Amino acid sequence: MSTVEATTAGEVEEDVEFVDMAFTKELRKATKDVHKLTDVLVNAKFAIALSDDEVWYDGLLAFYELYKFFETHLPERLLPKELHRAAAFERDFAYFYGPNWKDNYEPRPEVKKYLEHLEKVTAKNELLLFAYSYQMYMALMSGGQMLQKKRMIARKLWIFPQGEDEEKQNHAEKEAELITDKKANGEDEDLESRPMPPQVTICPPGCEATFFPEKISVLKARLRRVFNNHYGAFDDELREAFIEESRNVFRLNIEVVRTIKGVNRVYLKKLAIAAIFISSIVLAVRLAFK
Repeated sequence: MSTVEATTAGEVEEDVEFVDMAFTKELRKATKDVHKLTDVLVNAKFAIALSDDEVWYDGLLAFYELYKFFETHLPERLLPKELHRAAAFERDFAYFYGPNWKDNYEPRPEVKKYLEHLEKVTAKNELLLFAYSYQMYMALMSGGQMLQKKRMIARKLWIFPQGEDEEKQNHAEKEAELITDKKANGEDEDLESRPMPPQVTICPPGCEATFFPEKISVLKARLRRVFNNHYGAFDDELREAFIEESRNVFRLNIEVVRTIKGVNRVYLKKLAIAAIFISSIVLAVRLAFK
């Protein structure tokens, strides 16, 4: 390949991933307080329970109807098909619950309430529904990647190769920890320099919901361009309504997260194991000094 061709290829790749972050920062600032509440609840729910299948799949089940709603109500110009996840969710459910999982399935009351709200939002303006899909798919490509990766590591489904790849993963994890520390201290982060969460690059059975074959930085840039193209053209009234619905995403998500089953059982199990372990140490010490 000639130098000119290589340069051109590099410029194309850079254009694919680059996107102006001004509107993203504006929206992030407007939703920062409710976003933090959601992060705290999710971390509290899943910090210990990530490796438990019941908790993981019930979490997917809780949000499945929402992704299906977006994919059946938004045109491709607002939600590119390469982002669609509902079919992947369904394959994961068939893996864990069995092929007839829909026979006894019914959306929980909190999800039905959420869907009723989305119906009303859609009737007003499909661009307001995009406020929800934008946040939800960004979440799946950010926090969803991190949660799935940690779950895979905990269940020994993902063993990192030695050498350079392992170093990259370690570096990415340290960067992610730094961001978490900054958030805890109330510091704002620079979205343009923020590192991408390590992308889930393998897809064992039952792990399709968070697996994106395409590079996530490219997918996120594509979705941000859709956001920029519309948000930048909003009048003041529509922009205000879009921000309010973006805040409602996190408020309604909190109610759904609270319905996820199995977390308390996992906590009690781990506490019981810890209690047995400590008791064994105490007994061993006592016997040693008899």
